[in-house]
This record gives sequence, C-alpha cells and structure tokens, in this order.
Amino acid sequence: MNIEDSKLEIFEKWRKESIDLLDKAEISKDEFLSLNYDFFVKLGLKPFSKISTLSQAIFNYQYYNVMAKKSNCEAKSYLNSKKKKKYYNKLINDRENYYYLKDLATNRLLELLDYKNVDCYYINLKSKRLSGFIYEINVLDRDRLVLHSKNKKILEKLKEKKCFCEDQRTSVIDSYVNKSY
Repeated sequence: MNIEDSKLEIFEKWRKESIDLLDKAEISKDEFLSLNYDFFVKLGLKPFSKISTLSQAIFNYQYYNVMAKKSNCEAKSYLNSKKKKKYYNKLINDRENYYYLKDLATNRLLELLDYKNVDCYYINLKSKRLSGFIYEINVLDRDRLVLHSKNKKILEKLKEKKCFCEDQRTSVIDSYVNKSY
C-alpha cells in the first residue's frame, strides 16, 4: 500500500468519526469545520488532480468543501472593512474557486458511481437566497455520503440520468445544512 492510499484510509476513518461527533451533538458545525480543516493540514495529503477512485473523489469533495467554508468565514470578518476590501474579495474568489473544484469532485464521483444508487432532490433551507438552488445527492449504498451542490450542469446530468426528483425535501442532514456558521 502506498502512502496516499494509507492517508486515504486514515481520512475515511476520520470522516466517519467526525460525522459521529456531529451527529451526537458533541461538536458544533463550526467545530466540525475547524476540526476537519486541522485534520487536512495535519494529514498533509493534497487533493487529487486525477480522480480514479471513489475514495479520492470523496476526499476532494470534503477537502474543497471545508476550504470553501473556511474562506467564507474569514471573508465575513472583513465584510464591513473598507481597508480590507481587497482581502475580502480575494477570500470570496477563493471560496468560489473551492466550490468549483468541489463540483468537479462531485461530477467525477457520480461518473464513478455511474449515477446508480443516488437519491437527488432540492432541499428545504432556512436561507431564502439559497432555497431552490441547493440540491442534495444522497449516495444510498455508502455510509453517510451526502453531497450538496447548486451546479446547473451536474443538475442537468442528474435529470438526464433520471436520478433527480423535483420534490423539495428535508435534508438527511438538516440540522447541519440549516445551521449557519
């Protein structure tokens, strides 16, 4: 087993442990994101430029999701600072780039799954701004693998593959997605 595979196994174990902590309300959403960021830094595994396995796709998805949320949190602290407007804009651009890379991982994950055993639908959100745009991809044959996106190309493909239900539903991780950070 090579070092990357070993680190992916460590990641898979951590992913489940951190989700358990969140599910049991032992940590908050903010703590979850912070712990995941610290984990990625310590793990020292960079995202995969060519995703060839489901584990790599899941790693990239979670890595870029955490990085996007971290950039967004940092940006919020500079929102009303005229002196830091450039830094605020850089962080927002970083966030959008991370979400783009997360969507590439989502797309590749769906390709690897051949769009099978996925349940996809729009989710009920407290945020009026995001309601009707964010959809959930629940991978049914994987332990707690729930993805979110608002990417229109992925949505079109899900509809084309007849994986998408037009009904709006409560997210399977509702307390997470409807908790602001």
